[in-house]
Amino acid sequence: MTMILHSCAVLICILYLAWYFRVSLVEILPVFTCGLVLVLYVLAMLHHLSWIDMMAAFVIALFAVRMKYGVREERTEFGKSCLQNITQASSITAFLLLLTVAVCTSAKVVTWWDDINFWATDVKALYFLDGFAGRYANVSPEFGDYPPGAQLIKWWFLHLHPQAFDEGFAFAGYYTMNMVFLFPLLRKLRGRNIFVMVLMAVSLWLFPSIAEVYGYDGFCADLTMACIYGGFLLAVADREGKTESFYYGRLALYLGVLVLVKSIGFVWALFGLLFLFLYLREDAGAQGVLGIIFRPKCSKQYVEKECGLSREGLLAVVFLPAITGGSWLLFCLFMRRVTKTTATAVKYMTTDEYGISGYTADFAEAFMEAFIRSPLHKDKSMAVDLTPLGLYICICLLVVFFYRMRILPVKKGKVVLWFSVASGILFYGIIFVAHITIFATETQYLEASGMISSIERYGAPFTIGTLFFLAGIWLDRGESLFARNRIPAFFREYGVYLCFILFVALTAGYQVGYYGLIGYRSSTEEMLALRADMLGEDEMQFLEVVQILGQEPGGRVCYIRRDDAPRWVNNSYVSYEASPVSVAYRSVNLDDAPTDWMVEEIRASHASYLYVEETDADVSAVFDSLLTQEEVFRCGVLYRIEDDGTDMKLTYMSQ
Repeated sequence: MTMILHSCAVLICILYLAWYFRVSLVEILPVFTCGLVLVLYVLAMLHHLSWIDMMAAFVIALFAVRMKYGVREERTEFGKSCLQNITQASSITAFLLLLTVAVCTSAKVVTWWDDINFWATDVKALYFLDGFAGRYANVSPEFGDYPPGAQLIKWWFLHLHPQAFDEGFAFAGYYTMNMVFLFPLLRKLRGRNIFVMVLMAVSLWLFPSIAEVYGYDGFCADLTMACIYGGFLLAVADREGKTESFYYGRLALYLGVLVLVKSIGFVWALFGLLFLFLYLREDAGAQGVLGIIFRPKCSKQYVEKECGLSREGLLAVVFLPAITGGSWLLFCLFMRRVTKTTATAVKYMTTDEYGISGYTADFAEAFMEAFIRSPLHKDKSMAVDLTPLGLYICICLLVVFFYRMRILPVKKGKVVLWFSVASGILFYGIIFVAHITIFATETQYLEASGMISSIERYGAPFTIGTLFFLAGIWLDRGESLFARNRIPAFFREYGVYLCFILFVALTAGYQVGYYGLIGYRSSTEEMLALRADMLGEDEMQFLEVVQILGQEPGGRVCYIRRDDAPRWVNNSYVSYEASPVSVAYRSVNLDDAPTDWMVEEIRASHASYLYVEETDADVSAVFDSLLTQEEVFRCGVLYRIEDDGTDMKLTYMSQ
């Protein structure tokens, strides 16, 4: 019932918005998705994500009233628009691709290490908590300030199946969010040639595999950023035939969501704004885009009549990402959510506690070898296995070709060229600096085989995003090269699409694309077995005990591990299984741990509950003085922590 309710509401929204703004469904889908993310973001702040059901019902009711009592001419026009939009080749291709991807990935399970560490653990907590966790209750303490943009769409898909938490629905949400931003590439697809439609659908699925592989196996936020960033670049160049409200509203929504996908999203938002300012510079005249935005002396009549721009629209593009990103940072500050990499970065910038890595030369050697010689994906392509340098050169040559062939105006083409050159250099430089500072202890990157994985993943917004932008320019404007009468009609109509399909065919990673969609099923049982192996008797006992907290925990559990040997890999798997219960781990040698020291360790975890693992050590000397009743402290049970900052007391919680 929930799925039917939301499906109807979504269909109504996208059909109405497409009619209102006079655009195709494939263009309105990413805009609607951004709007949905922001609505869910507000509801999650209010701890009432489930209110989206009432909103969906309200949309349906409002639409029914409008259709019954609205102006007849308007209803007729809307009906014709709906029929036209639904039957377009672009819409049919997009919806069939979404349906295929959702069905094929429905059996996926969480296997990727980063998903276990945060992305899957956090979305599971969202599912059960109906919103963001309270203070010191986020389930991944070391990744607390990771933004929730993509998580909210995964939650929405999980919510469509309210009977139980199903990882397959989360994957359907993840892939849907990525795909919808690629759909504008289909907007000029005409006719209903099944051959071209199928090949375009396959090409869209394989397109990211040209330079990124992690998104086919897990919830890689860098790929989501790449799709949104590329969509923004394409939207900047797509002004013709668009209303002012749609043009600027789409740009603002893209950036407003981009900064909510990952912490580094603000960097790509800044790159996006820079591209916007440079691309519109010629239109803005002597005032410049910044002058139009911030100089009151620049009259509204001059801006609108002479420049064809909108100060209000540009302000929205600048300030919406500042509002969404800033609100998340404030929320994290109030809720004491922080990431270990954020804390490390702050220490680098504000103290001399850390220096540049002593392995800088080794990192540089690995980086250059990976950048110049290592293929971006490990599987053989049909013809070309692009290295990061090869793809970088390819991007630059494509831009030169575009403006030489007048696909891009010469001045605009030069802006795109220099922006692509500079943004690539800047971000590859950022990746290298991150490895000799924040990731200085990640020694797996000292080899080119490890470094290429980092370049491939973190560079995805540049590689996939820029390729997406260029593909959009080609598919929108490249048909002029096929307009000659001597060319067969089929190639005049579909030539640009066949070239795009050929480019993907020559450079994509087929194996990773196939595995992400279908091939993963052969290893699902093995992966589940590996996950189960990470949970021993101690972990299973802990998970059974914390069930007493239910699905609405009011705080964090401090889990005291015996001995002082770290078990951080197992801990991550425990956190995923325990979610939405938040767990902070402490590995302690309980034979000689003083009570005062233990109190400070527990206090530093900001936990509301205490669990001590079964041990042969005598723990009475450590914990007995903290009990509120005359009894002996027991391991393997849950205690409530009462702490006024001076004295700490423990109260046993019966099962």
